[in-house]
Amino acid sequence: MDFCFAKNLDLQQTEPILVDLIAKRLREIRESHNDTKEYVMHQTGLGISDYERKAKSPTLSSISKFCELYNIALEDFFKGIVYPKEIE
Repeated sequence: MDFCFAKNLDLQQTEPILVDLIAKRLREIRESHNDTKEYVMHQTGLGISDYERKAKSPTLSSISKFCELYNIALEDFFKGIVYPKEIE
């Protein structure tokens, strides 16, 4: 039982840099459509404000729901996000 608990904790850890990149991408897409956080929240049920403030990390399912709202593919959402940074 303890092993399963520890394993689940590892899955829930996040990388601050990646969370920041995703938060910026969410905001960039939302603002490019001139939508408010409230609009996104009402249309999707997502806590977009928490994601953009980096208070919470969105799940892949949440990102997918966000992409559905804007009719974009997950591939396009992640386009331009380079993580980890390439060594120059």
